[in-house]
Amino acid sequence: MSTTTLDVTPRGLPRLVKVATVVALVAAAVGTFTSGRWSSAFGGLAVAVIVATPLLRVAMLGVQWARIGDRRFAAAALGLLLVTAAGAGLALL
Repeated sequence: MSTTTLDVTPRGLPRLVKVATVVALVAAAVGTFTSGRWSSAFGGLAVAVIVATPLLRVAMLGVQWARIGDRRFAAAALGLLLVTAAGAGLALL
């Protein structure tokens, strides 16, 4: 009897998460131990990476689901990204 794989991890996703974790950790540490403009810049970078990583993960999964023909999950991923973009847009008002 063969087992079916329910979902395959997109190529490059584990590396993306590992790199983002290291970048966020290093940026947060540098932002903590420096002062002035450097602190703000590295703190902002850490926050940006922490916010962007899950969104990139959802985008990668949505593309994979669209490629294999799973339209429901691809639409759900697109919907989540659109809701997030709408929230960011409203926050800028």
